[in-house]
Amino acid sequence: MKQITTTTKARPKQAAAHFQISTMTLHRWRKKEDFPQPLKTGQVVLYDLAAIETWLAGECAK
Repeated sequence: MKQITTTTKARPKQAAAHFQISTMTLHRWRKKEDFPQPLKTGQVVLYDLAAIETWLAGECAK
C-alpha cells in the first residue's frame, strides 16, 4: 500500500484495487460506524483514499 500525500478520490473499484481488497470488503468497511463515508454526487460514489488510510492506521493500532 503506497502512502498518499494529497487528498485523492476514487470510485469503489479503484479504491478497492488501491488497498488490494475486494469491493465487497470495501462495502463491509463502509458499514462500520467510524469508517469515512464516501462522497455521493448523483449516482457517482467517491472514496477519500487518504481518509481511509488514516482509518486503517487507527484500526491497526487497536
